[in-house]
This record gives sequence, C-alpha cells and structure tokens, in this order.
Amino acid sequence: MPHLFSYDFRYDDNGYETETSRKQLDVEDSVGNIYLDSIEPSSLKYGGDIDDSKHRLFKDRHEQFLRNMIGGLPSGFKVLDASQPWFSLWCLNSLSIMGCEIDDELQGRTIDTLKPLQDPEGGFCGGNRQLPHLAGSYAAVLAIALVGGEDAYRIVDREAMYRWLMTMKNADGSFSMHKDGEVDVRGVYCAMVIASLLNIMTPDLVRGAAEFIGRCQTCEGGIGPFPGVEAHGGYTLCGLAALEILDRFDTVNLTRLARWMSARQLGFEGGFNGRTNKLVDGCYSYWVGGAFPILQKALERAGRDDYLYDRAALQRYILACCQDTTNDMGGLRDKPGKSPDLYHTMYCLVGLSLSQHYVGVDPSAKKLEDKTSVYTIPVRMMQWDVSPPQKLVLGLPSNAVVPVHPVYSIPFRPLAACVKYFYSLPPLSSSLV
Repeated sequence: MPHLFSYDFRYDDNGYETETSRKQLDVEDSVGNIYLDSIEPSSLKYGGDIDDSKHRLFKDRHEQFLRNMIGGLPSGFKVLDASQPWFSLWCLNSLSIMGCEIDDELQGRTIDTLKPLQDPEGGFCGGNRQLPHLAGSYAAVLAIALVGGEDAYRIVDREAMYRWLMTMKNADGSFSMHKDGEVDVRGVYCAMVIASLLNIMTPDLVRGAAEFIGRCQTCEGGIGPFPGVEAHGGYTLCGLAALEILDRFDTVNLTRLARWMSARQLGFEGGFNGRTNKLVDGCYSYWVGGAFPILQKALERAGRDDYLYDRAALQRYILACCQDTTNDMGGLRDKPGKSPDLYHTMYCLVGLSLSQHYVGVDPSAKKLEDKTSVYTIPVRMMQWDVSPPQKLVLGLPSNAVVPVHPVYSIPFRPLAACVKYFYSLPPLSSSLV
C-alpha cells in the first residue's frame, strides 16, 4: 500500500514560533523535498502517493566507504582515539549486516587491534594506555563476536573482566562507566551484555541492576540515564535490553513505556527522535526502533502481532533521507544535510534490519522452568527468531539485509557461535541467586 504524503502531517507550532520549531520545520522542508521527488505532482491536492518501488540501499557504496575507513582514518580522527573498539564494531557490524565478507585478513587485523587494548586488570580501553571503559569493553566484545573463531575469543581474560566489572559495580545496582566515571543506564546494559556473552554472570553482578533501571523510568514513560533525568531513546533501549537479559520487566511500567516509545516516531519524516520535541535522527532507527521487539516480547505480543510502529515509514526515511544520492561517497547519516559517518552507518543499518525482519519469540516456545540457572540466559537469547511471513522490504528486493538480534545489535549467526563457545566454558556461578 503506498504511503500518503501530505503537508498536513507537518509540525504545528500553534502560532508560537521558537528556535526549536524553526529547526523542526527546516528538517521537514528538506525531507519533504526528497519525498516529493517520488510523487506525481498532480496528485498532491488529494494527498500524494509516494512511489516506494525505486528506493535502493547502495550497498556497494557503503561497503567501499567502510573498507576505506578500515584501511586508515584521516588525521582529523585523532580526537576519537578513545573510540578504537567502536571503529571496529561499527565497520564490522555494518559489513556483516549487508552480507559482506569478513575475511581472514580483516579478522587478523581486528585481533591485532583489540588485543593490546585489554587492560591487565580487566576490561578494554578505548585507546592505548587509557583507562578500561565499559562502553569500549562492550564494543570490543561485540567486535570479537563478529570476527569469531577461537583466536578471537581467546583474547578475552574472562576472570579479569569479571573482577573489573565488579569494581565498576555500585551499591545501588548501577555501574560506573570507568574508574570514578559517570553512572547511568548504559553501564548496566554494557555490563549485562559483556557478562551474558562471556558466561560470567553471578548473583553479585546482577544484584540491584533491574531495580536501578526501574528507578530511571520517568513520568513520561521512557527511561532516562539515571533517576530524575529526562527520558531518552538510547537509555530506553539500554534499559529494556538489560531487563531482557535479566528477565526482569517487572521493574518498569510497560504501558507508559509503550506510549512514550510510540510517540518517538515522527508522522511527517517517518524516522524516530530520541526525546520529546527533538529532531529526527537516523541513529534512533536502532536506539528507539530496536527497543520495540523487546517491548513486544515484554508485552507478550511477540510472534503474534506487528511492531507498535510503522516499519515502512522508518525504512523510507533511512533509504530516502539517510543516504546521500548526490555523490558516490557512501555511508549513512543522521538526516539530510549531514555528512555520513561510521556511527550512523551502523545504527541506520541495524534499524533497517529490524524493520525488515519481524524478530520475536514464538509464544509456543518452551517455557524455561529454572530461571535462576546461568544457562537460561543463552537459551533465552537463542529463542529469538525471525518470522518470514512478516518480512517487509521496502523498495528493491536487493535492499534486504541480514537479520540481527535486538538485544545485541549483531547478526544471529556470529552471536550464536560466540554463545556456543563461551558457554562451553565453566561458568563463574551456576545460579543467578
């Protein structure tokens, strides 16, 4: 069914112009001009039908963009020296989602890059001789999962990683991002992803984490970085994903959460914003869009109903507005007028994947009897699956990308191989209680 385009769907400032409303209307102008190219002008007086059939994901351009970045970054990137594990994750995951090969050379280069970044006391640093950091450790572990193989898996010192995670753990259930660093929901999410993948979950590590996330839910319904702070799309995904790992959705009000999340999709643009009265941004295709499959499961709707957002509208925004079709540079971006970068390339692609493939848990899947065993975690992770009848690929059939896991944001195959390896090793604890 074609999408009805109308300027009636634009933001209404009710006659009170502000800097925020002006920026919103400027973005809508740029998006509207792009959508108008796919509409027969004579149909606009009745509401124009956007022709989605020609939308194309320029995979070849994006692959070249990523491989150029892997080959060596310009000198201006030295300001991001503390993000070295992230560059590996952004590039490797983007390539994987588009179905591109991660060959032996790239695998070896990734291992050589990440190995020196592991601190002897545990955790991965963002750059050489820096403090180990939870976000950098999260990115490094996921990058290791993506390249796969025992040579990569054996990089990680599990025992040291666990000891370091416990030094980041706070009495209220939260985690500091690094020694004497900031405390927010990201820390809980990063710690739970790392521990659940490496098979180092223990009662001490998880104690109070779900309750801390619950205290971060705001009056709006979303989840903020810490108690008393405005709800944000990224922290909401982090909180929901951590609760899925912990199997503890009882600490949040799911009805209010669903209402807030649904309000993040913008009616004119089709993409998501991250907070109330903020602009659309391609990265929230994952940081908000990726939270919907987890919400579906929490609401016990997974496997039966479609997501609580417009999947086609999101894909339209990514394909039409997050790609610059005026040059051959490649890469994806925040919004029209912005430059492509590795961060937005990966998260636009993850969001595109999750909007194409309906990912959920079959309601008829075997219920786990003992929820306290550490081995329930990999079983629950691998119960997630794709429902082929609910696949929706906007535009050309070649736009289809590889399905990803909503909690870990990487494709299922490398994730399963990583889980199989680390859960063949002895756990640090047999029970989560």
